[in-house]
Parts: sequence; structure tokens; C-alpha cells
Amino acid sequence: MTQQKIIDESLILFAQQGYESTSLANIADAVGIKKPSLYNHFDNKEAIFLAVLQDVAQREMKYLTEQAELSANHTIYERLHHIYQVYLDHMADSTEGLFFKRVTFFPPETFADEIKNVFLRVEEAMTTVIHPVIEAGIEEGVLRPLSLDSLTSAFYTLIDGLFLEENFYDREVFKQRQQASWDIFWLGIKDPSWEE
Repeated sequence: MTQQKIIDESLILFAQQGYESTSLANIADAVGIKKPSLYNHFDNKEAIFLAVLQDVAQREMKYLTEQAELSANHTIYERLHHIYQVYLDHMADSTEGLFFKRVTFFPPETFADEIKNVFLRVEEAMTTVIHPVIEAGIEEGVLRPLSLDSLTSAFYTLIDGLFLEENFYDREVFKQRQQASWDIFWLGIKDPSWEE
């Protein structure tokens, strides 16, 4: 219980303040224990950060899978749009999203490789979620018969660009850009012969 609480509170601190600006004393205070008690669970701050990073990866992969299951019986358009929307909303509004933004844009150098590996694992989980949707869309004649890799890459480029833009625009402008980006993306990938 205490170990998970350390991870949870450290996640909030790392997301809000960054790795370098978060001290073991900060973490201990947030957990409600004395600083030496942290060593009963973790060797140092580096070990806490790595535990947080792995925990966030697991949470994100679970979240993506659950969200995909929620729209499993919907249309191809609704399924893809749902994944697109919940991913962007989650990255904009959750502590995990804030953490990912901070470690992606300002990675602590010591952990650059671990952060990259976690990013790729989460992307792989996203791929597992969207590939069946894209494949079904091609089979049903909803999507253009392009390569799976091309369609997936276009989807990632779209959400990665918006992931960055979310930091620079107020919520209303960002929502407009998000909708416009989706509309153009959908026009590009849907099969012209498909009737909505």
C-alpha cells in the first residue's frame, strides 16, 4: 500500500514540478511519512522515477484497451474517432498526460532511453487497438485500401502533432483545431465510394 502511494504521489509531483525539482523530502511529505521511510521501499529517487514511469505505462495501456472495448460495437468512424478523442482528452486532462508531456518534452537525461522505451510500448498498445479497426474498415470498404502501416502512421502523426499543440492554445482554439484536423484526416482515409 505504501509503495503504491509513493508511486501515486510521486507521479503528481513529477508531473507538476518535473524530476529535477522534486526532492525525496517532497515525496515523503506528500505520502505522509518521514524521508528515511522511503528507503524501506525504494533505494533512491531514480528508482522511484523508474517505478512511476513503468506504472504510468501500465495505466496508459490498460486505459487504451478499455476505451477501445467501449466502442467495439460501433461504426468504423465512431471507433477511430473515439480512440482519437479519448487519447487527446486524456493527454490534456490527466496527471498521466501531464507527466508524459513533461518527460517527453523535457526528459531527464539519465532516463532518456527508459522514457523512449515506455513511449514505444504505449504506442505499441495503441497499435494493437487501432490495427483491427483499420483492417475492418478496409475490409468493409469504409477506408481506402492503403497499407496498414501508412494509415497507422498518419493517425500517429495527427495525434502527436495535436499532443504538442495542446500546450500552446487555449482550450477553445485547441478543440477547433482538433476537430478540423480530424475532419480532414477522415476525408483523406475514407474510401470515396463509401456512403455514410
